[in-house]
Amino acid sequence: LLRSMREARDAPAVHKASLAALRAHKPDAVAFACEGVDDKKVYFHWIRNSQIKFGYEFIVCNGKEKVLKFRELLRRDVTGLNKGVYFFIDKDFDGLKGYDKGPDVYVTETYSFENALVTSEVLREILTVDMHCHSAPQIRDAVVEKFEEVYSSFLDVTRAHNHRIYLARRLGIDSKPLPDKLNRLATVSLLKVGFADKSVNEAIVLDREPSQSEINQHDADFCSLDPKRDYRGKFALLFFVRWLELLGKDRNSEESFLFKRAMKPSASATIQYSLDSIASRSLPPGSFKEFIGAISVDKQESAPVNAVLG
Repeated sequence: LLRSMREARDAPAVHKASLAALRAHKPDAVAFACEGVDDKKVYFHWIRNSQIKFGYEFIVCNGKEKVLKFRELLRRDVTGLNKGVYFFIDKDFDGLKGYDKGPDVYVTETYSFENALVTSEVLREILTVDMHCHSAPQIRDAVVEKFEEVYSSFLDVTRAHNHRIYLARRLGIDSKPLPDKLNRLATVSLLKVGFADKSVNEAIVLDREPSQSEINQHDADFCSLDPKRDYRGKFALLFFVRWLELLGKDRNSEESFLFKRAMKPSASATIQYSLDSIASRSLPPGSFKEFIGAISVDKQESAPVNAVLG
């Protein structure tokens, strides 16, 4: 009963009604439909950094499939309600899931937006601002080098987890909820990564096991993936948040390992990081800026002449 109630709450028709109510108050606002609340936080920062010149509102659909079904529902609408509505989805391992491409839908370059947050560039911003390594490029370079080493180890340790999820998505095998705790995937310290106590099959529970022939069929495609860009982004972010916590503690320690040659700051380094704080240090990917830029151009071209001149 609860599941049915949740599904009814998140049904495309409900989002359509929300859109209609939005249009009654803001008829010209662009609407961005996204998968979840976390998506909204990241896209907020990316949109702001894209220097847009139009008003917009978010519609949170609570799931990729629901975003795509909402899009299909609007495409069948004959009242013009779909005008000015755009959709953000994660590429994941299944892309558009068979739905049509179009200028109204943005698919992330990476597995998900989280992958675009777990980068050396974001770490450099954090080191400069939150860990007080300003005017110390040599310290920042050394820390980034260690991060790349430890992150690569994490991706190696979780390769089998990603392979199992990849097979499930490609073969249409249902799974139990994926791990949302880092200790189910790996053990992470400041300098190294180890295997978790849970086996891969215990961490990623599938309704059935793929056959050897099915594994062989998809092996080459999986091996062609770039782990940083194409492995599950939520796992990468779990690692990054934990590693930043350890890094902040090391920066504040009297017996620091990675910052022993750095000047002692007058203020403590930040230890706890949220998705929002990490996203604020990131810049939008090029493809996202192009997507938003195309909307800006479309808005300008469709605006009344007197509005443009005014």
